[in-house]
Amino acid sequence: MNHPLLTQVIEALPDPVAVFDTQLRLVTVNNAFSEESSRHLGFALRAGDSLRQLMDLHPNLASQSMHVWQAALSGERVDFELAYGHPPLRYKISCSPLYNDQQEVFQVMMVIRNVQAETEVRENERFYRSVLENLPVGLQEFTPDGWHRNMNGAQRAILGPEHAANNRPYNVFEDPINRRSGLTALLDEVKQQKAPVKREVLFRYTEIHDENVTRIQPMYYEITGFPVLDLQGDVTCLFIILSEITEKKLAVLSLEKSERLLHTIVENLPVGYIQFDNFGFIRRVNQTQRRFFASTGLEEQPDSNLVQDPFARLFELDQLFLQVLQRGKMVRLEKKLAFQVHNGAGKIDREIFLDLTMFPVEDPVDKDQIVVALVKDITEKKRQELESTKIQESLIQTGEIGKIGGWELDMATRALRWSGQTYKIHELPPYATMTLEKALSFYEPESRERVEQAVAACMSRGKAYDLQVTIQTARNNTLQARVIGKPEYRNGRIVRIYGVIQDVTEQFRIRNQLTRNAELMRLFFDTIDMGYAVMDKDGKVNFINRKAQEIVDHGKVIGRNIFEVFPSLVGSTFHARVQQCIEAQAPVSFSNYLPQPDKWYEFLLAPMQDGSISIFTRNITDSKKMQRELRKANEQLSSLNKFLVNQNKQLEDFAHITSHNLRAPIANLKALMQIMNETADEQEREMYRGMFQEVIRNIDETLNDLIEIVQIRKDLNVERETLAFSDRLQKVKDILLVDMETSAIRLTADFTEAPHIEYPRIYLDSILQNLLTNAIKYRSHERPPSLHLKSKVVEGGIMLTAEDNGLGIDMERYGAKLFGFRKTFHKNKDAKGIGLFITKTQIEAMGGSIHAESQLGAGTKFIITFRPE
Repeated sequence: MNHPLLTQVIEALPDPVAVFDTQLRLVTVNNAFSEESSRHLGFALRAGDSLRQLMDLHPNLASQSMHVWQAALSGERVDFELAYGHPPLRYKISCSPLYNDQQEVFQVMMVIRNVQAETEVRENERFYRSVLENLPVGLQEFTPDGWHRNMNGAQRAILGPEHAANNRPYNVFEDPINRRSGLTALLDEVKQQKAPVKREVLFRYTEIHDENVTRIQPMYYEITGFPVLDLQGDVTCLFIILSEITEKKLAVLSLEKSERLLHTIVENLPVGYIQFDNFGFIRRVNQTQRRFFASTGLEEQPDSNLVQDPFARLFELDQLFLQVLQRGKMVRLEKKLAFQVHNGAGKIDREIFLDLTMFPVEDPVDKDQIVVALVKDITEKKRQELESTKIQESLIQTGEIGKIGGWELDMATRALRWSGQTYKIHELPPYATMTLEKALSFYEPESRERVEQAVAACMSRGKAYDLQVTIQTARNNTLQARVIGKPEYRNGRIVRIYGVIQDVTEQFRIRNQLTRNAELMRLFFDTIDMGYAVMDKDGKVNFINRKAQEIVDHGKVIGRNIFEVFPSLVGSTFHARVQQCIEAQAPVSFSNYLPQPDKWYEFLLAPMQDGSISIFTRNITDSKKMQRELRKANEQLSSLNKFLVNQNKQLEDFAHITSHNLRAPIANLKALMQIMNETADEQEREMYRGMFQEVIRNIDETLNDLIEIVQIRKDLNVERETLAFSDRLQKVKDILLVDMETSAIRLTADFTEAPHIEYPRIYLDSILQNLLTNAIKYRSHERPPSLHLKSKVVEGGIMLTAEDNGLGIDMERYGAKLFGFRKTFHKNKDAKGIGLFITKTQIEAMGGSIHAESQLGAGTKFIITFRPE
């Protein structure tokens, strides 16, 4: 190669160039090389200098370059990059061997090029590509015509691996799915406006698999489209950014749906709904309330102010509103409104009763307090209360004198249980051990066969039965009874058969007597000194006895209409009573004075099953004198009824005590049995046998107490005796031993101030047991349970307090129902809602009182006041 020519080429190159020989001496260098070496080394390397100077000054640089120089001298063309300088710059160094005529390497040309800018561009490009690739939102690029160019990983995940953009040329404007979703329209708008456009669209659907169920869920995205413009303002490419908002969108849709649902619920509430703002102006009224306004004649005034309205102020509704608004608590009460309304004929007096509930609500947007009023018209309910009370009293008396007892047969254990009345019907002592075979032995042979067949059919096929049978009681008395049995199912299986038995001996005798004397009665009606006739509902007389014929003093009446025979009866009291009897289908009795014969007659109209009416009449002129005696007899009958009501109440009370107080010890027996069966240690089993004896002894004691109290005459008070609180509490602890150990409850008592009380023993045991059972049942799992009992003398009486640290009760919500029958306030599976009802009944029966103080999550305190003897 010609050296002058090489020198000219090297000098013309803009990059630093040097040629060195096999001894690393510089043969030729250009100005750029000299200037670069001077800038970095502090002196210029020129032809004749050795590269070893560079190696001595910068060993690190030499270590990076020596192997490259050696490789070039061996005949290889080598390119490499290195960082040099302060701050370090990236250089690309190319070493090319030069050959002599013998094709031997005798020199190497080294070209040095600064690639710092190129390196930064590449690194920036990699950085931005990495950022875009890892964005949490989808990013996709299109040509102005809609052809797909590129997209990041998030967008590929959104579209899915099967999407056309991943596999072949794809035009976003030609995809029909994009036209339906609105993406096409969005990009058209971006192109037209040359500005970003943002929309929320339903972009696609996805499958959600839940076990064996696959659900299709819409996927909502917020799509932002924007253009990239060149210097002339033309669109060079289009971008879209997709951000998933499915959860947010579904929440918004759910909220809108909930709002619509709430509006529908409020509008269709069966009670009136009125919403007031914090100034008292009506803001909303539902259709039930609008109908109420229309039915009462009151005018609906949606813009009226409750605080200033004279009608509202008259009935103190403005005070209720202010009370709810200021205290922030619900108020519920019954309100009587008496007012006048105008109609076409004038003013009409109206009286209505309202069940009114007002409570505060915070406006979620403005944070203002609003008041909602729920209005229920209970006028008709109030009017029916008296009638309902009378009907209820009649039903109670009917049940008391009905002589009806209950029974049940457990299918698993074949255990038979009788109520106290059932034992009484069979003339057995209460709660004697009873089996199915023993129960069947009381039936006469023919009746027993029928009952056995009915019970077997009920057990096997679930067939209910209703039989009339003959029973031979334990005292050899023969009774006629009605036996009813029904199955009870649980999970498709019969778990027990239950029913009633009723002593119908008296009814049976009456029915037989009526059958035997049917003909005698016909003769009787003709011989008694009482008129009797049978008339259909149209007034046609079908039968009239001799006495009635004498009273009417008329020719043939049978087969004729009585109102045609005696036109004067039309519109009379007799006529009105006949219509009343027909409409009510109930007996009607009345007396009427007949001026012409100057006599009083008493009539009894009774409806018959065939629609006819029996008419009884008799001369009561003389009997008027006997009214006083009759009134006295009625008073005696009333006293007897009250006695029977009281008797049944006590029997029901004892039945509740039995059912409730025996449940806990029996549960302890079951628990002890299970524990004893699971242990193999004979010593432990012997210990549990001792526990069995103690629990059974207490059960036996309770049963004996119940039997003794049941046998006391019902018109006497339950016998009181001097009792020590500590002794009775010890008995209860023995009964509930297993429950106390299982719950680890800490029981403390302080009876020093009032250690004794005159009280029925069975009642006091029941009260203490209920208090302890409640503390165990409703204990908090956040702290060890505890119960503290304390007695003291208060105003001549004795007060007992029981304070636990359990779950507590929301008194504002449940305080009024706390001692109600079968009322529960926790989700405890063992809660029956009867313990506190029995306790309150026992305490009040003895003239005492009980109330509670409680706070949710902070325990409950019961305060019992015993009335002194």
